[in-house]
Amino acid sequence: MLRILDRYILKELVKPFTAGVAAFIVIMLSNTLFLYAEMIVKSGMPVNAVLALLLYNLPAIIVVTFPVGYLFSTLLVLGRLAKDSEIVALRSCGVSFTRVITPILLIALFVSYLGFLINEKVVPHTNHQSVLIARDMITNQKLPPIKERIFTKGNDERYFYVEKVNREKEVLEEVFVFDNTKAGYPQVINAKTARRGENKWILQDGVLRKYAKDGFVNYEAKFKAMEIEFNLTNSTVFSDQKSIQEQSSGEAAKQLTEFRNRGVDTRIMEVDYHLKFSLPLATFFVALIAAPIGIKFAKMGTYFGVAISIALVFVWYVTYTICRSLGASGTLPPLLAAWVQNIAFGVIGIGLLGLVNRK
Repeated sequence: MLRILDRYILKELVKPFTAGVAAFIVIMLSNTLFLYAEMIVKSGMPVNAVLALLLYNLPAIIVVTFPVGYLFSTLLVLGRLAKDSEIVALRSCGVSFTRVITPILLIALFVSYLGFLINEKVVPHTNHQSVLIARDMITNQKLPPIKERIFTKGNDERYFYVEKVNREKEVLEEVFVFDNTKAGYPQVINAKTARRGENKWILQDGVLRKYAKDGFVNYEAKFKAMEIEFNLTNSTVFSDQKSIQEQSSGEAAKQLTEFRNRGVDTRIMEVDYHLKFSLPLATFFVALIAAPIGIKFAKMGTYFGVAISIALVFVWYVTYTICRSLGASGTLPPLLAAWVQNIAFGVIGIGLLGLVNRK
């Protein structure tokens, strides 16, 4: 009879869990596409590159959706069993509530382990590939990825400053270039506008000034147009160092040790390292709190279960975001910052399970 119960609960869990994961995957992929939409349009990416970007983001999204989908399915299944008095029938036959939720928690551990494997074996590679695609999107834009009012160094001894990036007209306005590539003292170029060509900038309506040893201008010339080389490669704009999310836990641990030995502040990286373990295991902890809530509010109906799911996901995500920031600032230890939301859900869940089991 107990084996039949396990199979029955597993069968009940599969459909809502699959539907929940699929629904949240669609939502998060849509959000990812929305975030990249501007860069996709400006870089003129082909459709296959866009699909590849979404595909490479999929494993990381799946790991995040596992806890959400399992929370949703646990609340619905236990709520339905309680509403139809199946829980009462089981308990009248001597089956405790703990025994009823045991298969749910065991399946949650299995899903957590599956999420950890995906996060450890697949996500680092796919995250790195999505970063490379995003870099290509940025560097292939008609305007270079330069921020306003910030100096940017080219591959040579030129420094660029742009007052305004006009993306509608696809021009840079009020451009300043500090050029130290010539022999002698640097020359300074001011231009009203600039457009990007292939590995070059085309400056328009500007002035070229050269300086003497005493600091005074000894040469000045106006120009209508001037071309200067500016090969903006990925290495110019981006660091070649992989992030924690682009590495396995073993690689990330080695990087953290190396950075600590250099005296680098690794707090945010340590938080992200511990999240490699806490995020997949969130499935188990949300199951702990979802089980008693699903029983307690079963009479409120399916819609209430969905509302509770959304509320719990919101609480988990807000706690996760705040604690990650506190860990990065040093207010919380990195280990605690990564695990506090799971610990809170686990403690509350165990307390609620005790209350429900005594009834």
